[in-house]
Amino acid sequence: MTTGMDPHPEVSEISDFSEGLVGTDRGRAIRAHLDTCELCRDVLRSLEEIRGLLGTLPGPQRMPADIAGRIDAALAAEALLDATLPHVPRETSAEPSAAPERGMSVPRETGKDVPRETSTSPGGHPGGTTGPGRGGRPGERSPSRRRRGLLAVAGAVGAALLGGVIYTAASGTGSAGSSLDSARQTSAAGSTTAAVGSQVRELLAGPHHSTTKQSPGGNTPMLQPNSTGSVTQPDGATVPVPSCVLKATHRSQPPLAAERELFQGTPSYLVVLPHPNDASRVDAFVLNASCTVSSPGAVLFQGTYPR
Repeated sequence: MTTGMDPHPEVSEISDFSEGLVGTDRGRAIRAHLDTCELCRDVLRSLEEIRGLLGTLPGPQRMPADIAGRIDAALAAEALLDATLPHVPRETSAEPSAAPERGMSVPRETGKDVPRETSTSPGGHPGGTTGPGRGGRPGERSPSRRRRGLLAVAGAVGAALLGGVIYTAASGTGSAGSSLDSARQTSAAGSTTAAVGSQVRELLAGPHHSTTKQSPGGNTPMLQPNSTGSVTQPDGATVPVPSCVLKATHRSQPPLAAERELFQGTPSYLVVLPHPNDASRVDAFVLNASCTVSSPGAVLFQGTYPR
């Protein structure tokens, strides 16, 4: 909606206009405003560019098979390592206390010395091989070896993940730029097609008629090389169309509708002609208004739309 304080249409209204969702009268007012307001034209171009980018951006790429295989192998090795390591309780042994042996003594009345060879270990220390620096039980891995194995597996997984990230970034850099350029071109073309289509619908919706000259020998009016046709718009205004503009279409049929406008900042004419092979469609030409009889105007845009 527009107000006296803010003559610019809202962004949502400009978006509806680009998709042909506004009414005929409101669409004509918005189009007239866009012809004179560079800011609102930038909004229209931005909306079309966003719509095009959302529809053409590439999806995420799959991870290469070799990198995925290395990650799977590293995870499988970690699972195997956890499965083969035995469960080691915190109290690794429950050896009987040798304290009672330390308190034992040979009665003095025996009078005999106890040979040193009768004891295979110092008092209070049973003959075992467990302890720091000594070998553990058969088949048991030390905590330090377990930690080293886990660190090795973690390092392999990290290297595989880093390689995948680098590969994805390197392979996606080249395609991202080309995809963005293609998306922008598609967006610009879509914006132009939608805007011209909206104008064609508005012109054909109202009562209009052409007043071009007719050929002497038939009922179908034909354009003469040096004639100047005119089209009466729905509001009653007559738009003269120079012959050099009509000549650029290379068509002999009289226009169904025409309108002078600014096309991407260039003074031009929008000329709507019947389709030569399909009565249910029309051809729209946007032609440069700067021309002469000997130098026809340039075709800035051409499209086919439902009648």
